[in-house]
Amino acid sequence: MIQTPDTGRANNSDEAVADAIREMIAGNAFGVGERITESELSRKLGASRTPIRMALKLLHAEGLLTKLDGRGYSARTFSAEAQAQATEVRGVLEGLAAQRLAHHGLSALNRERLNKSVEATGAIIGRGTLDNEAIEAFTVANLIFHRTIMQGSDNPFIEDCLRRLKVMPDSGVGEVLGSNRVSWSLNRIIVSHSQHVIIKTAIETGDGTRAFNMMREHSSAPAEYHELF
Repeated sequence: MIQTPDTGRANNSDEAVADAIREMIAGNAFGVGERITESELSRKLGASRTPIRMALKLLHAEGLLTKLDGRGYSARTFSAEAQAQATEVRGVLEGLAAQRLAHHGLSALNRERLNKSVEATGAIIGRGTLDNEAIEAFTVANLIFHRTIMQGSDNPFIEDCLRRLKVMPDSGVGEVLGSNRVSWSLNRIIVSHSQHVIIKTAIETGDGTRAFNMMREHSSAPAEYHELF
């Protein structure tokens, strides 16, 4: 059953289904050339066929799926060069979102969300150990941090573009660390938390340039983290 990230409530909307399929593509849930069908996705996602059909058409139009002869689609594969290009674009987009939020100012709700996110990741580091419970807690706090900034940017085109990049492996620390596509380490969480603190401070003080640069670095770092940790 598809659930909304913040509430956990079931969501069968076309957009929610498309996001769920994007996550499956990003997580290599489909083999090369594997036929993706409405019936199979309906079973896996617990969603009705109509929103799945619309989501597949949307992802095909975006170039993320290839139409196969007969019924069904296959997931598009991306080269290492394409992945690097996506990482570059994602860094700029997330940096722009942070910059806009710094210039516009935080609402009381967004300030509270960022504060709680940073407090949660700080508490995880304070434990000194990394287990499944800590990973789950970080996943939630990390996604809240990134989505708060993205949605608070007051530019829906940023969110639309970032959604398309979700299928690219290692295209951004916000999504990568919030998934099972990396090997977890406490050092990665420490670095991510430290960058969150810097980004939050820059936004709170209205320093758009600092917010842009730090968020761009933060979103472009997974490949380097892989080498370091």
